[in-house]
Amino acid sequence: MLLQFRRSGLSALVVLAMGLAAAVPASAQDPTEFPSWAIPGWTFTPGMVFGALFDSNVAIAGPDVNGNTASDKLLQMEPFAQLEYRSPRTMFSGAYRPSVHRYFEVSDLDGTDHRAYVSWRDRVTRRVTLFANESYTDVATTDQLVLNDLPFQRLGVRQNAIAAGAEARLTKSLDGVFRWDSAWVNFDHPEPLNTAQPLKGGFVNGARGEVTQRVTARLSAGGTYDVRWADLDQGTRHQMFQDGGGLVRYRVEERTTLEGSAGVAHIEDRERGLARSGFFVNGRVQYQVPRATVGAEYSRGFTPSFGFGGSTRTDDVSGYVRMPLSRNRVYVQQSMSWRRARPFDPLDQARRSTWVHSLLGYTVERWLRLEGYYAFSRQDTGVPGGQVDRHLVGAQVVVSEPVRIR
Repeated sequence: MLLQFRRSGLSALVVLAMGLAAAVPASAQDPTEFPSWAIPGWTFTPGMVFGALFDSNVAIAGPDVNGNTASDKLLQMEPFAQLEYRSPRTMFSGAYRPSVHRYFEVSDLDGTDHRAYVSWRDRVTRRVTLFANESYTDVATTDQLVLNDLPFQRLGVRQNAIAAGAEARLTKSLDGVFRWDSAWVNFDHPEPLNTAQPLKGGFVNGARGEVTQRVTARLSAGGTYDVRWADLDQGTRHQMFQDGGGLVRYRVEERTTLEGSAGVAHIEDRERGLARSGFFVNGRVQYQVPRATVGAEYSRGFTPSFGFGGSTRTDDVSGYVRMPLSRNRVYVQQSMSWRRARPFDPLDQARRSTWVHSLLGYTVERWLRLEGYYAFSRQDTGVPGGQVDRHLVGAQVVVSEPVRIR
């Protein structure tokens, strides 16, 4: 097996970068955490991201009586490694990216976050494609995860999500998809000192199936069914969520796809004697060109709450812009999400949460990129002092280049 480096000085620069006590504001990145050059065959991508940023709310708390929050500057360093394989039938990718952060003044907040994933997709026959993926996140603050009804706090949280399934062409015009999901969330302390009510965590397992008929070359329609089992609050809270309804997909043109589904949603909470029914709605649009992909989504339905072990009626709006590195010298990576969670338990608070992640980058050389970074998170409970805002802004340098393995 032969390793080919496209830039002879890369290895020396990576070693040099690993020795620097500087860093990168990438802890909250969404689509840009593990960018890909989409090179055919096996590739291994080592790298280092380093830079500095400003954190406007290190305590992840509401403002004081003067409207101020505690802020600080920090350095971060992120070594990372990514392994990929691409062929006409198979795609595989896996990566690990720790983030070491050091604050200038509040040294008690120094620590290391961890993010990793693995993804596999294989077209085993002309009619059947199998897929599986897993992601793991371990971060120091809850605002770094986009989870339903999770209060923003400086509290360590770990999340692991697994999905696997199959896509199949059942007949000449009939398609089917089956997907299994499993996720768990765990917090550092069962009774954190900075919260009046401990956060619960737990497991959620679910299965989703859909069958669609291709009506025309652009239009397909069918049905979907989704069931989820939630085991929350250290096994003391068991809930079942079911969604069933219709699904429509339409390709406006070669580059634009629309998708929508709607139907009946039902929840059962045996411990509380709760049973509710309502409607769910999902909508999605995506526009794709060689240099960028732009999309937006909306969903409304019943969802479990990892924060307090209950369930909520949730509205979620999100959007993104992704520009592949291999096709753009100047690129933008952008994601936004807004979520409103209204709990069924009258003792719980409703929450409106917002996350924005933005990155503007310039490729100086294939192995060197300069990037500016901004992240914003907000959560509002509607009570006095119940709004938490956090801004992260900074600049970073990325030293990285894919290595082809033959």
